[in-house]
Amino acid sequence: MRSLILLATLCSTLAAAQKPNILFVLIDDMGAVDYAAAGSKLYDTPHIDQLAKEGVTFNHAYSSHPRCLPSRYSIFSGRIPGRDGVPGFQDRKASKHALPLERVTWGEILRDNGYSTGYIGKWHLGKDGGEPDKQGFTDSRIANAAGAPPSYFYPYHVARQGSSKEQFMLIDGEKDEYLTDRLTAEALDFIDKNKDQPFALVLAHYAVHTPIEAPEAETKAYKKKLKSMNLPIGTGRKDQDIVTVGNGSTKTLQNHPTYAAMVTSVDASLGQLRSKLAELKLDQNTLIIFTSDHGGLSTRSKDNNRELATSNLPFRCGKGWLYEGGIRVPHIVSWPGTIQPANSNTQTLGADHYPTILELTGCKLPENLAIDGISYAPALRGISTTRPPLFFHSPLGRPTQTGDHPASAIIQNQWKLFEHHISGKLELYDLSKDPGETTNLAAQEPEKLQSLHALLKANKATLGTKQRSH
Repeated sequence: MRSLILLATLCSTLAAAQKPNILFVLIDDMGAVDYAAAGSKLYDTPHIDQLAKEGVTFNHAYSSHPRCLPSRYSIFSGRIPGRDGVPGFQDRKASKHALPLERVTWGEILRDNGYSTGYIGKWHLGKDGGEPDKQGFTDSRIANAAGAPPSYFYPYHVARQGSSKEQFMLIDGEKDEYLTDRLTAEALDFIDKNKDQPFALVLAHYAVHTPIEAPEAETKAYKKKLKSMNLPIGTGRKDQDIVTVGNGSTKTLQNHPTYAAMVTSVDASLGQLRSKLAELKLDQNTLIIFTSDHGGLSTRSKDNNRELATSNLPFRCGKGWLYEGGIRVPHIVSWPGTIQPANSNTQTLGADHYPTILELTGCKLPENLAIDGISYAPALRGISTTRPPLFFHSPLGRPTQTGDHPASAIIQNQWKLFEHHISGKLELYDLSKDPGETTNLAAQEPEKLQSLHALLKANKATLGTKQRSH
């Protein structure tokens, strides 16, 4: 306990003296193994790999929800989505905005503590009047309620493939300009304009979310690489590696060249940002957090022919599911000269970014503000800690789209309990031996099953979660 108190004091003192810049890079739909340092044999990600080499990589990082909007709600509110009706999915009439204006974001706290704050890219949390600049991020660019662009090429509001229901904002641009490049240019401009003061910038890429589109040159390069690897060139639709089990179909190979090119585009973006920080001599005083909102798009209903992007193997399923493939995410933190390179087995949740950022910047959480996140700052100092159980609640599945069904789950240390809402079936996994969730131990471990089920029910009661009984 004494060491933790000393650590907290050290972090607060250091942060107050230096006021580190914050660069929060949030990728959309990027799976935990969608970069080379995490095991991908296809995706070329030298800049993400270098960040991992120089920073702390969290091996057990989780999103708070397996879908875009609730997971982002958690990142910026610090709260478990199930506590607040799973915004955007269940409690749709509670507020005009998925992130109500009365919720205090970490952007607001940093702004009020002398930071210049910016948000560039996918917001998805508020309609007109609920954009990032109303939630503490003063400089808001290309951020609105849209969950994805109709096209990644300018004009972004016009779909190149089929049609789109997304109402993407109208912005000026150049013909065939690529959205990832445009967002990066905006981020570089923000850094240039705020280089002389502490800043906190969120770069929330729309990539690698659908539609799966990338520059042709990069896509051709990946087709060539796949041939050299003797792998079939996938399209994400009728690929032979897509297997069907029960209601769902899952992609088992990373072989989609266009998606691979999208991954490379966000990697290149990170490289440009780090080069800019080095050029301005800001790299030693900038905390970079690189993560994703949830797992990769790898599953669909067996009756749905939607394009699948990637494989999350060895993790089970993907976006939409509470199995590991849906909630495991990349999570890398770098602060050169302050944080030593390491691989951490500390479990982290999307809600945990909030208190961590406050701690490392020396900002205090307002006394009347309740959040669920737990700071992972000790892990950044090499101190191993055990996080309280991670609770997940997904009351509205999309069985005809990503193939998932309403469910809840809880993880305590290496043990995970998965509860199907409609059938009531319980599944128990030892993630330390079975990260792919292939062997249900419910029958072999009745005492552990009972204790975790009691803990799951207690969390539901405490948070006031709601779910359908049929």
